[in-house]
Amino acid sequence: MSAAVNPGYDAPSAAAGRAAYQFRQGVSMKIMRIAAVAALLAAVPFGAAAQQKPIRLMVGLSAGGSLDTMTRLFADKLRVSLGQPVLVENRAGASGLIAIEALKAAPADGSVLLTAASGQITLLPNTFKTPRFDPTKDFVAVAQMAEVDFVLTVNPGVPAKTPAEFAAVAAKDSRYRTFGTAPGTNPHLLATMFSRAAGIDAVHVPYKGNGQAKLDLIGGQIAAAFLTAGEAVELDRGGKARALATTGAKRSIMMPNVPTLKESRFDVEASAWFAFFAPVGTPQEVIDRLSRAIVEAAASADLRERLAHAGIGAAGLPAKELAARIRSEYAQIGKELRTSGFKLRE
Repeated sequence: MSAAVNPGYDAPSAAAGRAAYQFRQGVSMKIMRIAAVAALLAAVPFGAAAQQKPIRLMVGLSAGGSLDTMTRLFADKLRVSLGQPVLVENRAGASGLIAIEALKAAPADGSVLLTAASGQITLLPNTFKTPRFDPTKDFVAVAQMAEVDFVLTVNPGVPAKTPAEFAAVAAKDSRYRTFGTAPGTNPHLLATMFSRAAGIDAVHVPYKGNGQAKLDLIGGQIAAAFLTAGEAVELDRGGKARALATTGAKRSIMMPNVPTLKESRFDVEASAWFAFFAPVGTPQEVIDRLSRAIVEAAASADLRERLAHAGIGAAGLPAKELAARIRSEYAQIGKELRTSGFKLRE
């Protein structure tokens, strides 16, 4: 007599098999999805994620000055060309050291950049006995955006209409020796160079940037300042200050009636440039992308016109050429300061 077959005997085993099969299939699908995502991420260049978030442009000087103005004009262009929000953030203080230190600590993905004047990059570190940073190693040059000449400008109360007259009154009266400068910047160096050429002992009154220095120049709290051509021409035309001489190799197109310092028999000649910088380690493809956008912006007719109204010449220079300029200028300024007797800071 055969045993009766239990119709439910194999049911649990079959159900368990089906469940195990489904579990394996689910795990397999998940693994495939994870692998697909990993492959996709691996194909995306480092820094591409940063292209989707806002770019923070730190300005190494206070609001209201030339660097701040041109940074905001370039930011408008970059928002369009890069297709990203671009936020401008003033990080003034310590002549730009605060902003430079912030850049060194920032993510190296192109999401944080610094705009700075040449004086902060090639002059400032040379003014210390022990440099606080090395511009050839501690950050990456992205692109130059502009160049500008300076103007020896005095407040209306200074009884001088030429550099020679100013040197004469400053030699006799210490009230006329005060120069408003941001320590370690081009105006600081120019004030030192002019005072040496004029045979006077300049008194440097420190500011975070040209914005406040302009206000105190107008108000008579300081006698003189080296302002950009755009800043100086505006004050001169309005009778709020007097432009005595420009610092370029030739006269400014904005102030053709104002002589250069060399024409006025003072051996002083200098200009400033302004540029973008990124943290060390930023991928080269990110640097190249940003550099192209900045150089293209500098070449645009509308931006060049707007900068010209401010006395600034748009001058785009890509990363490699800018880096070479920094290396050369950094060494040259260091040599000049050492031979000039410039008092280095601790």
